[in-house]
Amino acid sequence: MASAQATSAAVRRNIRRRNRNIYTVCGVVVAVGLIWWGWDAAHPAANPLGVMITAPVTRGDLTETITATGSVDAQTGAQVNIGSQITGTIQHLYADVGSKVKAGQTIAVLDLPDMRAQLQQSEASLAESEASLQQQLASVSQTHTQVSSAVLQAEAQLHSAESAVVASNATASLQVAQVPTDIQKARATLSASKAALTTAISEQNQTDKSANLQIANANEQLTQAQANATNADLTLTRDKSLLKQGFVAQSAVDTAQAQDTVDRSLVSAAQQNVMLVQQQVDASIQTAKDAVTQAQQTVASDQAALSSALAEPYSVAASQANAQSARSAVKNAQAALQLALGNRANDAVKAANVAQAEQAVEVSRQQVAYYKDELAKTIIRSPITGTVLQLAEQQGETLAAGLSAPTLIVVANLHKLQVDAYVDETDIGKIQLGQEADCSVDAFPHMNFKGTVSKIAAGATILQGVVTYDVTIKLDHQSDLLKPSMTANVTIDVSHHHNVLLVPSEAIQLQVNGASVNVVHTVNGKETVTPVAVTVGGSDGINTEVKSGLKEGQIIELAGAQTSNQANRRGNNSPFTSGKKKAPAKK
Repeated sequence: MASAQATSAAVRRNIRRRNRNIYTVCGVVVAVGLIWWGWDAAHPAANPLGVMITAPVTRGDLTETITATGSVDAQTGAQVNIGSQITGTIQHLYADVGSKVKAGQTIAVLDLPDMRAQLQQSEASLAESEASLQQQLASVSQTHTQVSSAVLQAEAQLHSAESAVVASNATASLQVAQVPTDIQKARATLSASKAALTTAISEQNQTDKSANLQIANANEQLTQAQANATNADLTLTRDKSLLKQGFVAQSAVDTAQAQDTVDRSLVSAAQQNVMLVQQQVDASIQTAKDAVTQAQQTVASDQAALSSALAEPYSVAASQANAQSARSAVKNAQAALQLALGNRANDAVKAANVAQAEQAVEVSRQQVAYYKDELAKTIIRSPITGTVLQLAEQQGETLAAGLSAPTLIVVANLHKLQVDAYVDETDIGKIQLGQEADCSVDAFPHMNFKGTVSKIAAGATILQGVVTYDVTIKLDHQSDLLKPSMTANVTIDVSHHHNVLLVPSEAIQLQVNGASVNVVHTVNGKETVTPVAVTVGGSDGINTEVKSGLKEGQIIELAGAQTSNQANRRGNNSPFTSGKKKAPAKK
Protein backbone atom coordinates (compact mmCIF):
# COMPACT_ATOMS: atom_id res chain seq x y z
CA MET A 1 0.00 0.00 0.00
CA ALA A 2 2.81 2.42 0.93
CA SER A 3 4.71 1.53 -2.24
CA ALA A 4 1.61 2.18 -4.38
CA GLN A 5 1.06 5.56 -2.71
CA ALA A 6 4.75 6.49 -3.23
CA THR A 7 4.52 5.48 -6.91
CA SER A 8 1.33 7.49 -7.39
CA ALA A 9 2.88 10.52 -5.73
CA ALA A 10 6.00 10.20 -7.88
CA VAL A 11 3.81 10.04 -11.02
CA ARG A 12 2.01 13.21 -10.00
CA ARG A 13 5.32 14.95 -9.28
CA ASN A 14 6.74 14.01 -12.71
CA ILE A 15 3.58 15.21 -14.42
CA ARG A 16 3.77 18.51 -12.54
CA ARG A 17 7.48 18.83 -13.38
CA ARG A 18 6.82 18.13 -17.07
CA ASN A 19 3.95 20.65 -17.10
CA ARG A 20 6.18 23.27 -15.46
CA ASN A 21 8.87 22.71 -18.09
CA ILE A 22 6.28 23.05 -20.88
CA TYR A 23 4.85 26.19 -19.31
CA THR A 24 8.35 27.64 -18.92
CA VAL A 25 9.29 27.02 -22.55
CA CYS A 26 5.98 28.40 -23.78
CA GLY A 27 6.37 31.42 -21.56
CA VAL A 28 9.86 32.15 -22.86
CA VAL A 29 8.71 31.78 -26.49
CA VAL A 30 5.72 34.04 -25.92
CA ALA A 31 7.83 36.62 -24.09
CA VAL A 32 10.48 36.74 -26.82
CA GLY A 33 7.76 36.97 -29.46
CA LEU A 34 6.04 39.81 -27.67
CA ILE A 35 9.32 41.68 -27.23
CA TRP A 36 10.19 41.22 -30.88
CA TRP A 37 6.71 42.19 -32.05
CA GLY A 38 6.68 45.24 -29.80
CA TRP A 39 10.11 46.45 -30.89
CA ASP A 40 9.38 45.85 -34.55
CA ALA A 41 6.07 47.67 -34.31
CA ALA A 42 7.74 50.64 -32.61
CA HIS A 43 10.65 50.90 -35.14
CA PRO A 44 9.28 49.91 -38.53
CA ALA A 45 11.15 52.58 -40.52
CA ALA A 46 14.29 52.95 -38.46
CA ASN A 47 15.49 49.37 -39.10
CA PRO A 48 13.79 47.73 -42.07
CA LEU A 49 16.14 44.74 -41.88
CA GLY A 50 14.99 43.77 -38.33
CA VAL A 51 16.59 43.94 -34.91
CA MET A 52 19.72 42.03 -33.87
CA ILE A 53 20.09 41.34 -30.13
CA THR A 54 23.73 40.97 -29.10
CA ALA A 55 25.77 40.44 -25.95
CA PRO A 56 29.48 40.47 -25.08
CA VAL A 57 31.52 37.47 -24.05
CA THR A 58 32.22 38.01 -20.34
CA ARG A 59 34.29 36.37 -17.67
CA GLY A 60 32.89 35.36 -14.29
CA ASP A 61 31.77 32.58 -11.94
CA LEU A 62 29.18 29.93 -12.80
CA THR A 63 27.40 27.36 -10.67
CA GLU A 64 25.99 24.39 -12.55
CA THR A 65 22.70 23.15 -11.12
CA ILE A 66 20.22 20.33 -11.61
CA THR A 67 16.54 20.77 -10.87
CA ALA A 68 14.11 18.08 -9.84
CA THR A 69 10.81 17.63 -8.07
CA GLY A 70 10.16 15.52 -5.02
CA SER A 71 8.29 15.40 -1.75
CA VAL A 72 8.90 16.16 1.89
CA ASP A 73 9.19 12.92 3.88
CA ALA A 74 10.12 11.91 7.39
CA GLN A 75 13.63 10.62 8.01
CA THR A 76 14.16 6.95 8.77
CA GLY A 77 12.67 6.27 12.22
CA ALA A 78 11.06 9.73 12.43
CA GLN A 79 7.57 8.50 11.49
CA VAL A 80 5.90 5.46 13.07
CA ASN A 81 2.56 3.72 12.74
CA ILE A 82 1.51 2.80 16.27
CA GLY A 83 -0.90 -0.10 16.70
CA SER A 84 -2.07 -2.72 19.19
CA GLN A 85 -0.78 -6.27 19.62
CA ILE A 86 -3.99 -7.46 21.28
CA THR A 87 -7.70 -7.08 20.71
CA GLY A 88 -9.56 -4.76 23.05
CA THR A 89 -11.80 -1.72 23.44
CA ILE A 90 -10.16 1.72 23.59
CA GLN A 91 -10.98 2.84 27.13
CA HIS A 92 -9.01 6.09 27.06
CA LEU A 93 -7.46 8.02 24.17
CA TYR A 94 -5.01 10.74 25.18
CA ALA A 95 -3.99 12.15 21.78
CA ASP A 96 -5.62 13.78 18.78
CA VAL A 97 -4.54 14.88 15.30
CA GLY A 98 -2.04 17.73 15.59
CA SER A 99 -1.25 17.15 19.27
CA LYS A 100 2.34 16.81 20.49
CA VAL A 101 3.48 13.60 22.16
CA LYS A 102 6.74 12.58 23.83
CA ALA A 103 8.63 9.31 23.66
CA GLY A 104 7.13 6.86 26.16
CA GLN A 105 3.95 8.91 26.62
CA THR A 106 0.73 6.91 27.01
CA ILE A 107 -1.54 7.63 24.06
CA ALA A 108 -4.22 4.97 24.56
CA VAL A 109 -5.42 2.42 27.13
CA LEU A 110 -7.38 -0.71 26.21
CA ASP A 111 -10.00 -2.30 28.47
CA LEU A 112 -9.44 -6.05 29.08
CA PRO A 113 -11.17 -7.07 32.36
CA ASP A 114 -10.83 -10.80 31.65
CA MET A 115 -7.06 -10.43 31.40
CA ARG A 116 -6.90 -8.76 34.83
CA ALA A 117 -9.00 -11.57 36.33
CA GLN A 118 -6.68 -14.19 34.82
CA LEU A 119 -3.66 -12.34 36.20
CA GLN A 120 -5.19 -12.31 39.69
CA GLN A 121 -6.00 -16.01 39.44
CA SER A 122 -2.47 -16.85 38.31
CA GLU A 123 -1.02 -14.77 41.17
CA ALA A 124 -3.21 -16.70 43.61
CA SER A 125 -2.02 -20.00 42.12
CA LEU A 126 1.58 -18.80 42.47
CA ALA A 127 1.03 -18.01 46.15
CA GLU A 128 -0.43 -21.48 46.74
CA SER A 129 2.46 -23.15 44.90
CA GLU A 130 5.02 -21.20 46.92
CA ALA A 131 3.24 -22.16 50.18
CA SER A 132 3.26 -25.82 49.16
CA LEU A 133 6.96 -25.58 48.35
CA GLN A 134 7.69 -24.16 51.79
CA GLN A 135 5.78 -27.07 53.37
CA GLN A 136 7.76 -29.58 51.36
CA LEU A 137 11.03 -27.91 52.34
CA ALA A 138 10.00 -28.00 56.01
CA SER A 139 9.04 -31.67 55.70
CA VAL A 140 12.38 -32.48 54.10
CA SER A 141 14.22 -30.78 56.94
CA GLN A 142 12.15 -32.61 59.56
CA THR A 143 12.60 -36.02 57.92
CA HIS A 144 16.32 -35.43 57.53
CA THR A 145 16.62 -34.53 61.21
CA GLN A 146 14.66 -37.62 62.30
CA VAL A 147 16.65 -39.97 60.09
CA SER A 148 19.97 -38.50 61.22
CA SER A 149 18.94 -38.80 64.88
CA ALA A 150 17.89 -42.43 64.40
CA VAL A 151 21.18 -43.28 62.67
CA LEU A 152 23.22 -41.67 65.41
CA GLN A 153 21.20 -43.43 68.09
CA ALA A 154 21.52 -46.81 66.35
CA GLU A 155 25.26 -46.32 65.95
CA ALA A 156 25.54 -45.46 69.65
CA GLN A 157 23.55 -48.58 70.59
CA LEU A 158 25.71 -50.74 68.34
CA HIS A 159 28.87 -49.31 69.82
CA SER A 160 27.51 -49.89 73.31
CA ALA A 161 26.44 -53.43 72.45
CA GLU A 162 29.80 -54.22 70.90
CA SER A 163 31.52 -52.83 73.99
CA ALA A 164 29.28 -55.03 76.12
CA VAL A 165 30.26 -58.09 74.13
CA VAL A 166 33.93 -57.31 74.55
CA ALA A 167 33.44 -56.72 78.24
CA SER A 168 31.42 -59.89 78.78
CA ASN A 169 33.94 -62.05 76.95
CA ALA A 170 36.81 -60.51 78.88
CA THR A 171 35.15 -60.97 82.25
CA ALA A 172 33.57 -64.38 81.73
CA SER A 173 36.58 -66.04 83.38
CA LEU A 174 36.34 -63.83 86.38
CA GLN A 175 32.88 -65.24 87.15
CA VAL A 176 31.86 -64.26 90.66
CA ALA A 177 34.24 -61.34 90.90
CA GLN A 178 32.73 -59.79 87.78
CA VAL A 179 29.07 -60.51 88.52
CA PRO A 180 28.41 -57.16 90.23
CA THR A 181 29.95 -55.44 87.25
CA ASP A 182 27.73 -57.41 84.89
CA ILE A 183 24.67 -56.47 86.89
CA GLN A 184 25.67 -52.82 86.73
CA LYS A 185 26.23 -53.02 82.97
CA ALA A 186 22.91 -54.81 82.50
CA ARG A 187 21.15 -52.09 84.39
CA ALA A 188 22.91 -49.41 82.29
CA THR A 189 22.00 -51.23 79.08
CA LEU A 190 18.39 -51.56 80.22
CA SER A 191 18.27 -47.87 81.06
CA ALA A 192 19.61 -46.99 77.60
CA SER A 193 17.17 -49.29 75.84
CA LYS A 194 14.26 -47.81 77.81
CA ALA A 195 15.37 -44.35 76.77
CA ALA A 196 15.56 -45.55 73.17
CA LEU A 197 12.02 -46.92 73.46
CA THR A 198 10.76 -43.57 74.76
CA THR A 199 12.44 -41.80 71.84
CA ALA A 200 10.97 -44.27 69.32
CA ILE A 201 7.45 -43.78 70.73
CA SER A 202 7.86 -39.97 70.56
CA GLU A 203 9.08 -40.20 66.96
CA GLN A 204 6.13 -42.44 66.09
CA ASN A 205 3.67 -39.86 67.44
CA GLN A 206 5.41 -37.11 65.56
CA THR A 207 5.39 -39.17 62.36
CA ASP A 208 1.63 -39.75 62.70
CA LYS A 209 0.96 -36.02 63.05
CA SER A 210 3.23 -35.15 60.11
CA ALA A 211 1.56 -37.83 57.97
CA ASN A 212 -1.89 -36.39 58.57
CA LEU A 213 -0.67 -32.90 57.62
CA GLN A 214 0.99 -34.12 54.43
CA ILE A 215 -2.11 -36.05 53.33
CA ALA A 216 -4.32 -33.05 54.02
CA ASN A 217 -2.05 -30.73 52.02
CA ALA A 218 -1.89 -33.14 49.09
CA ASN A 219 -5.68 -33.49 49.02
CA GLU A 220 -6.09 -29.71 49.20
CA GLN A 221 -3.75 -29.28 46.23
CA LEU A 222 -5.70 -31.89 44.29
CA THR A 223 -9.00 -30.14 45.08
CA GLN A 224 -7.61 -26.77 43.99
CA ALA A 225 -6.16 -28.22 40.78
CA GLN A 226 -9.49 -29.91 39.95
CA ALA A 227 -11.32 -26.63 40.54
CA ASN A 228 -8.91 -24.76 38.29
CA ALA A 229 -9.23 -27.42 35.61
CA THR A 230 -13.04 -27.23 35.77
CA ASN A 231 -12.91 -23.43 35.48
CA ALA A 232 -10.42 -23.60 32.58
CA ASP A 233 -12.63 -26.13 30.77
CA LEU A 234 -15.67 -23.88 31.17
CA THR A 235 -13.67 -20.88 29.94
CA LEU A 236 -12.43 -22.82 26.90
CA THR A 237 -15.95 -23.98 26.04
CA ARG A 238 -17.28 -20.45 26.40
CA ASP A 239 -14.49 -18.87 24.30
CA LYS A 240 -14.94 -21.46 21.54
CA SER A 241 -18.62 -20.57 21.45
CA LEU A 242 -17.84 -16.84 21.38
CA LEU A 243 -15.23 -17.40 18.64
CA LYS A 244 -17.86 -19.04 16.42
CA GLN A 245 -20.06 -15.99 17.01
CA GLY A 246 -17.18 -13.63 16.25
CA PHE A 247 -17.07 -11.98 19.69
CA VAL A 248 -13.52 -12.98 20.60
CA ALA A 249 -10.28 -13.43 18.68
CA GLN A 250 -8.56 -16.75 17.97
CA SER A 251 -5.77 -15.64 20.36
CA ALA A 252 -8.28 -15.71 23.27
CA VAL A 253 -9.27 -19.31 22.42
CA ASP A 254 -5.58 -20.28 22.10
CA THR A 255 -4.89 -18.79 25.54
CA ALA A 256 -7.88 -20.61 27.05
CA GLN A 257 -6.75 -23.88 25.39
CA ALA A 258 -3.24 -23.46 26.81
CA GLN A 259 -4.62 -22.73 30.27
CA ASP A 260 -6.93 -25.77 30.10
CA THR A 261 -3.98 -28.00 29.14
CA VAL A 262 -1.84 -26.62 31.96
CA ASP A 263 -4.64 -27.07 34.55
CA ARG A 264 -5.30 -30.66 33.43
CA SER A 265 -1.61 -31.38 33.75
CA LEU A 266 -1.65 -29.89 37.25
CA VAL A 267 -4.62 -32.13 38.20
CA SER A 268 -2.68 -35.21 37.03
CA ALA A 269 0.37 -34.04 38.93
CA ALA A 270 -1.72 -33.42 42.06
CA GLN A 271 -3.26 -36.91 41.84
CA GLN A 272 0.16 -38.48 41.51
CA ASN A 273 1.34 -36.37 44.41
CA VAL A 274 -1.54 -37.66 46.61
CA MET A 275 -0.57 -41.27 45.88
CA LEU A 276 3.11 -40.54 46.41
CA VAL A 277 2.43 -38.76 49.69
CA GLN A 278 0.23 -41.66 50.85
CA GLN A 279 3.01 -44.13 50.05
CA GLN A 280 5.55 -42.00 51.83
CA VAL A 281 3.30 -41.61 54.85
CA ASP A 282 2.66 -45.35 55.04
CA ALA A 283 6.39 -46.04 54.81
CA SER A 284 7.17 -43.45 57.50
CA ILE A 285 4.47 -44.79 59.85
CA GLN A 286 5.64 -48.38 59.34
CA THR A 287 9.25 -47.35 59.95
CA ALA A 288 8.25 -45.62 63.18
CA LYS A 289 6.26 -48.69 64.30
CA ASP A 290 9.19 -50.97 63.51
CA ALA A 291 11.47 -48.73 65.52
CA VAL A 292 9.11 -48.90 68.52
CA THR A 293 8.85 -52.69 68.22
CA GLN A 294 12.62 -53.00 67.98
CA ALA A 295 13.06 -50.77 71.01
CA GLN A 296 10.48 -52.81 72.95
CA GLN A 297 12.33 -56.03 72.07
CA THR A 298 15.59 -54.47 73.18
CA VAL A 299 14.05 -53.43 76.50
CA ALA A 300 12.67 -56.92 77.03
CA SER A 301 16.04 -58.45 76.22
CA ASP A 302 17.88 -56.07 78.51
CA GLN A 303 15.32 -56.71 81.28
CA ALA A 304 15.83 -60.42 80.93
CA ALA A 305 19.60 -59.95 81.05
CA LEU A 306 19.31 -57.93 84.23
CA SER A 307 17.01 -60.52 85.82
CA SER A 308 19.44 -63.27 84.92
CA ALA A 309 22.33 -61.34 86.39
CA LEU A 310 20.43 -60.76 89.61
CA ALA A 311 19.21 -64.37 89.86
CA GLU A 312 22.63 -65.92 89.54
CA PRO A 313 25.10 -63.33 90.69
CA TYR A 314 27.82 -65.91 91.50
CA SER A 315 27.43 -68.54 88.77
CA VAL A 316 29.27 -69.14 85.59
CA ALA A 317 25.90 -69.45 83.85
CA ALA A 318 25.18 -65.82 84.69
CA SER A 319 28.36 -64.72 82.97
CA GLN A 320 27.54 -66.82 79.93
CA ALA A 321 24.00 -65.38 79.85
CA ASN A 322 25.39 -61.90 80.01
CA ALA A 323 27.72 -62.65 77.11
CA GLN A 324 24.84 -64.10 75.09
CA SER A 325 22.69 -61.09 75.93
CA ALA A 326 25.45 -58.73 74.81
CA ARG A 327 25.78 -60.58 71.52
CA SER A 328 22.02 -60.34 71.06
CA ALA A 329 22.21 -56.65 71.78
CA VAL A 330 24.84 -56.29 69.06
CA LYS A 331 22.56 -58.03 66.57
CA ASN A 332 19.66 -55.84 67.62
CA ALA A 333 21.76 -52.71 67.35
CA GLN A 334 22.99 -53.75 63.92
CA ALA A 335 19.41 -54.33 62.79
CA ALA A 336 18.37 -50.95 64.17
CA LEU A 337 21.28 -49.27 62.34
CA GLN A 338 20.36 -50.96 59.05
CA LEU A 339 16.75 -49.82 59.54
CA ALA A 340 17.84 -46.25 60.23
CA LEU A 341 20.11 -46.24 57.20
CA GLY A 342 17.28 -47.60 55.09
CA ASN A 343 15.09 -44.72 56.19
CA ARG A 344 17.48 -42.40 54.46
CA ALA A 345 15.73 -43.39 51.23
CA ASN A 346 12.91 -41.17 52.42
CA ASP A 347 15.23 -38.21 51.87
CA ALA A 348 15.28 -38.97 48.13
CA VAL A 349 11.49 -39.19 48.07
CA LYS A 350 11.22 -35.87 49.86
CA ALA A 351 13.71 -34.34 47.42
CA ALA A 352 11.50 -35.50 44.54
CA ASN A 353 8.55 -33.82 46.22
CA VAL A 354 10.52 -30.61 46.56
CA ALA A 355 11.53 -30.74 42.87
CA GLN A 356 7.89 -31.23 41.88
CA ALA A 357 6.81 -28.32 44.07
CA GLU A 358 9.54 -26.12 42.59
CA GLN A 359 8.36 -27.02 39.08
CA ALA A 360 4.81 -26.07 40.01
CA VAL A 361 6.08 -22.72 41.33
CA GLU A 362 7.98 -22.09 38.09
CA VAL A 363 4.88 -22.88 36.00
CA SER A 364 2.83 -20.46 38.11
CA ARG A 365 5.51 -17.76 37.76
CA GLN A 366 5.52 -18.15 33.99
CA GLN A 367 1.75 -17.79 33.93
CA VAL A 368 1.94 -14.62 36.03
CA ALA A 369 4.67 -13.20 33.78
CA TYR A 370 2.62 -14.06 30.67
CA TYR A 371 -0.53 -12.33 31.91
CA LYS A 372 1.47 -9.32 33.14
CA ASP A 373 3.03 -9.03 29.68
CA GLU A 374 -0.39 -9.30 28.03
CA LEU A 375 -1.85 -6.72 30.41
CA ALA A 376 1.08 -4.37 29.71
CA LYS A 377 0.08 -4.44 26.04
CA THR A 378 -3.18 -2.70 26.97
CA ILE A 379 -1.16 0.50 27.50
CA ILE A 380 -0.08 1.89 24.12
CA ARG A 381 2.81 4.36 24.20
CA SER A 382 4.52 6.50 21.59
CA PRO A 383 8.05 5.29 20.82
CA ILE A 384 9.15 8.71 19.55
CA THR A 385 8.60 12.40 20.27
CA GLY A 386 6.57 14.08 17.56
CA THR A 387 3.22 15.28 16.23
CA VAL A 388 0.13 13.17 15.62
CA LEU A 389 -0.56 13.05 11.86
CA GLN A 390 -3.41 10.54 11.67
CA LEU A 391 -5.85 8.92 14.06
CA ALA A 392 -7.47 5.73 12.76
CA GLU A 393 -9.70 4.84 15.72
CA GLN A 394 -11.69 6.68 18.37
CA GLN A 395 -12.30 6.12 22.07
CA GLY A 396 -14.86 3.38 22.64
CA GLU A 397 -14.05 1.53 19.40
CA THR A 398 -12.56 -1.95 19.35
CA LEU A 399 -9.11 -2.73 17.98
CA ALA A 400 -9.04 -6.21 16.43
CA ALA A 401 -5.48 -7.59 16.40
CA GLY A 402 -4.83 -10.22 13.73
CA LEU A 403 -1.71 -11.32 11.90
CA SER A 404 -0.50 -7.69 11.94
CA ALA A 405 -1.11 -4.97 14.49
CA PRO A 406 -3.85 -2.53 13.36
CA THR A 407 -2.69 1.08 13.09
CA LEU A 408 -4.23 3.28 15.77
CA ILE A 409 -2.21 6.46 15.32
CA VAL A 410 0.59 7.87 13.13
CA VAL A 411 3.24 10.03 14.82
CA ALA A 412 6.04 11.91 13.06
CA ASN A 413 8.88 14.09 14.30
CA LEU A 414 8.50 17.23 12.17
CA HIS A 415 12.01 18.32 13.18
CA LYS A 416 13.49 15.33 11.34
CA LEU A 417 12.28 15.79 7.77
CA GLN A 418 14.01 15.33 4.45
CA VAL A 419 13.23 15.83 0.76
CA ASP A 420 13.20 12.88 -1.62
CA ALA A 421 13.81 14.23 -5.11
CA TYR A 422 13.52 12.25 -8.34
CA VAL A 423 16.52 13.09 -10.58
CA ASP A 424 16.48 12.20 -14.29
CA GLU A 425 18.88 9.47 -15.40
CA THR A 426 20.75 11.94 -17.64
CA ASP A 427 21.66 14.04 -14.58
CA ILE A 428 22.21 11.41 -11.88
CA GLY A 429 25.90 11.00 -12.80
CA LYS A 430 26.56 14.57 -11.64
CA ILE A 431 25.01 14.07 -8.21
CA GLN A 432 27.39 13.41 -5.33
CA LEU A 433 26.99 13.14 -1.57
CA GLY A 434 27.43 16.40 0.31
CA GLN A 435 26.34 18.69 -2.55
CA GLU A 436 24.34 21.71 -1.50
CA ALA A 437 20.70 22.00 -2.50
CA ASP A 438 17.89 24.55 -2.30
CA CYS A 439 14.35 23.32 -1.71
CA SER A 440 11.04 25.15 -2.00
CA VAL A 441 7.41 24.16 -1.53
CA ASP A 442 4.23 25.61 -2.95
CA ALA A 443 2.91 26.39 0.53
CA PHE A 444 5.78 28.86 1.11
CA PRO A 445 6.79 30.08 -2.36
CA HIS A 446 9.03 32.87 -1.05
CA MET A 447 11.00 30.70 1.36
CA ASN A 448 14.10 28.68 0.57
CA PHE A 449 15.11 25.61 2.61
CA LYS A 450 18.79 24.72 2.51
CA GLY A 451 20.09 21.16 2.58
CA THR A 452 22.72 18.72 1.39
CA VAL A 453 22.60 15.47 -0.57
CA SER A 454 22.70 12.63 2.00
CA LYS A 455 21.64 9.55 -0.01
CA ILE A 456 21.61 8.50 -3.66
CA ALA A 457 19.50 5.50 -4.57
CA ALA A 458 21.20 2.76 -6.56
CA GLY A 459 17.92 1.41 -7.93
CA ALA A 460 15.89 3.30 -10.52
CA THR A 461 12.21 4.27 -10.53
CA ILE A 462 10.53 4.05 -13.93
CA LEU A 463 7.37 6.14 -14.24
CA GLN A 464 5.62 6.49 -17.60
CA GLY A 465 8.82 5.53 -19.40
CA VAL A 466 10.93 8.10 -17.52
CA VAL A 467 13.86 6.67 -15.55
CA THR A 468 14.64 8.58 -12.35
CA TYR A 469 16.69 7.98 -9.23
CA ASP A 470 15.69 8.92 -5.70
CA VAL A 471 18.08 11.49 -4.19
CA THR A 472 17.61 12.36 -0.51
CA ILE A 473 18.20 15.94 0.66
CA LYS A 474 18.89 16.36 4.37
CA LEU A 475 17.57 19.76 5.45
CA ASP A 476 19.96 21.89 7.48
CA HIS A 477 17.50 23.70 9.73
CA GLN A 478 14.22 22.02 10.69
CA SER A 479 11.06 23.92 11.53
CA ASP A 480 7.37 23.21 11.98
CA LEU A 481 6.55 24.80 8.62
CA LEU A 482 7.16 21.74 6.47
CA LYS A 483 4.76 18.81 6.55
CA PRO A 484 5.19 15.26 5.24
CA SER A 485 4.06 14.64 1.62
CA MET A 486 4.45 18.29 0.55
CA THR A 487 5.60 18.65 -3.07
CA ALA A 488 9.10 20.17 -3.20
CA ASN A 489 11.13 21.78 -5.99
CA VAL A 490 14.84 21.01 -5.61
CA THR A 491 17.86 22.74 -7.12
CA ILE A 492 21.17 20.93 -6.56
CA ASP A 493 24.53 22.68 -7.04
CA VAL A 494 26.61 20.08 -8.87
CA SER A 495 29.72 22.11 -9.77
CA HIS A 496 31.29 25.57 -9.41
CA HIS A 497 33.37 27.27 -12.14
CA HIS A 498 35.43 30.35 -11.26
CA ASN A 499 36.73 33.04 -13.66
CA VAL A 500 35.56 31.37 -16.87
CA LEU A 501 34.29 32.74 -20.21
CA LEU A 502 30.50 33.04 -20.19
CA VAL A 503 27.91 33.57 -22.90
CA PRO A 504 24.13 33.59 -22.63
CA SER A 505 22.83 30.07 -23.14
CA GLU A 506 20.45 31.11 -25.92
CA ALA A 507 23.44 32.24 -28.05
CA ILE A 508 24.64 28.65 -28.46
CA GLN A 509 23.15 26.75 -31.39
CA LEU A 510 23.57 23.15 -32.45
CA GLN A 511 24.46 22.89 -36.16
CA VAL A 512 24.42 19.48 -37.82
CA ASN A 513 26.58 18.86 -40.89
CA GLY A 514 27.58 15.26 -40.51
CA ALA A 515 28.29 15.88 -36.81
CA SER A 516 26.72 17.84 -34.01
CA VAL A 517 28.70 21.03 -33.33
CA ASN A 518 28.03 23.87 -30.89
CA VAL A 519 28.05 27.17 -32.80
CA VAL A 520 28.06 30.81 -31.65
CA HIS A 521 27.58 33.66 -34.16
CA THR A 522 30.01 36.50 -33.61
CA VAL A 523 29.12 39.98 -34.81
CA ASN A 524 31.74 41.81 -36.91
CA GLY A 525 30.62 45.34 -37.63
CA LYS A 526 26.94 46.10 -38.05
CA GLU A 527 25.84 43.43 -40.47
CA THR A 528 28.52 40.74 -40.67
CA VAL A 529 27.76 37.62 -38.58
CA THR A 530 30.29 34.78 -38.47
CA PRO A 531 29.49 31.30 -37.07
CA VAL A 532 32.22 30.01 -34.78
CA ALA A 533 32.52 26.48 -33.45
CA VAL A 534 32.97 26.49 -29.67
CA THR A 535 33.59 23.97 -26.91
CA VAL A 536 31.14 24.44 -24.04
CA GLY A 537 31.28 23.46 -20.39
CA GLY A 538 28.67 23.65 -17.66
CA SER A 539 25.56 25.78 -17.60
CA ASP A 540 23.32 27.23 -14.91
CA GLY A 541 20.40 27.60 -17.35
CA ILE A 542 21.13 31.29 -18.02
CA ASN A 543 24.80 31.36 -18.92
CA THR A 544 27.06 28.69 -20.42
CA GLU A 545 30.80 28.27 -20.03
CA VAL A 546 32.85 28.47 -23.27
CA LYS A 547 36.13 26.61 -23.03
CA SER A 548 37.45 27.41 -26.51
CA GLY A 549 36.52 29.34 -29.67
CA LEU A 550 35.85 32.79 -28.18
CA LYS A 551 37.67 35.55 -26.35
CA GLU A 552 36.52 37.86 -23.65
CA GLY A 553 34.86 41.02 -25.02
CA GLN A 554 33.74 39.59 -28.35
CA ILE A 555 30.20 40.51 -29.40
CA ILE A 556 27.89 37.59 -30.15
CA GLU A 557 24.41 37.39 -31.60
CA LEU A 558 21.60 36.30 -29.37
CA ALA A 559 18.63 36.79 -31.73
CA GLY A 560 17.53 39.02 -34.58
CA ALA A 561 15.57 39.31 -37.82
CA GLN A 562 17.30 38.02 -40.94
CA THR A 563 16.94 39.29 -44.52
CA SER A 564 18.00 37.39 -47.58
CA ASN A 565 21.21 39.43 -47.71
CA GLN A 566 22.03 38.54 -44.12
CA ALA A 567 21.18 34.94 -44.78
CA ASN A 568 23.55 34.98 -47.77
CA ARG A 569 26.28 36.69 -45.80
CA ARG A 570 25.78 34.31 -42.91
CA GLY A 571 25.93 31.33 -45.23
CA ASN A 572 28.91 32.65 -47.22
CA ASN A 573 30.90 33.29 -44.07
CA SER A 574 29.96 29.98 -42.47
CA PRO A 575 32.82 27.50 -42.20
CA PHE A 576 30.29 24.68 -42.21
CA THR A 577 28.87 25.26 -45.74
CA SER A 578 30.31 23.88 -48.99
CA GLY A 579 30.25 24.96 -52.62
CA LYS A 580 30.64 28.36 -54.20
CA LYS A 581 30.06 31.51 -52.28
CA LYS A 582 26.97 33.38 -53.29
CA ALA A 583 27.29 37.01 -54.25
CA PRO A 584 25.57 39.39 -51.91
CA ALA A 585 22.22 40.62 -53.15
CA LYS A 586 21.87 44.18 -54.25
CA LYS A 587 20.30 46.53 -51.80
